[in-house]
Amino acid sequence: MKTAASIVLVSLLGPLFVNAGLVFEEERVVHEANFEESEYTGTFVFTNKGNKPVKILEVNSSCGCTTALPSKQIFQPGESGEISATFDYGEREGKQIKSIRVETDQEEGDARKFLTLEVNIPSAMEYSPSVVMWNRARETEFKPKEVIIESMMEEPIEILDIVASSDFFSYEVKVLEEGKKFAISITPENVPADHKGILRGTFVVKTSFANPLKGTLKVYAIVR
Repeated sequence: MKTAASIVLVSLLGPLFVNAGLVFEEERVVHEANFEESEYTGTFVFTNKGNKPVKILEVNSSCGCTTALPSKQIFQPGESGEISATFDYGEREGKQIKSIRVETDQEEGDARKFLTLEVNIPSAMEYSPSVVMWNRARETEFKPKEVIIESMMEEPIEILDIVASSDFFSYEVKVLEEGKKFAISITPENVPADHKGILRGTFVVKTSFANPLKGTLKVYAIVR
């Protein structure tokens, strides 16, 4: 039977046992990106609060776009270190959440740790719709359909070029607001009357935005 003293002792020592081994200051890092960034490195600082050395056996990320590395492998009791996680944005936009798994040989506490890197990447441009469609069963005439493109940046931009993948579609660029807002009007043309299959076209829109990954977008056209 446990005495009151033993219960108090366990309650006082409990947190020490729970926190033994590597204890991270923050297990989640959140970053607000800007238009100029192409990558971000989040740092997860920890301390070995156990009474034995801890070796980091493996560090893995949930995405090939993120590289995570420890500052070294073995940490003595009381020693601090860090896990650095570098996330390459590529063409990604919006909220991005990457998980990092840390495997250790510690005997006390959790030998496996999960860290989270969250990056909010602003959109350089917004456009809608991304796909324009026509249905031959319901539409006897192929009327133009528009895709609206709007820059989210303060600096003005221009549409430099549009590369179309199909000769069955034509397009026209309209300036709705100088340096800010545009419309791409797409129209099916030269469609063979006896063609029964689906026609597809891809339009790669290139703008003057300095980062070509963020300044290039794709629009799709489909005739069913």
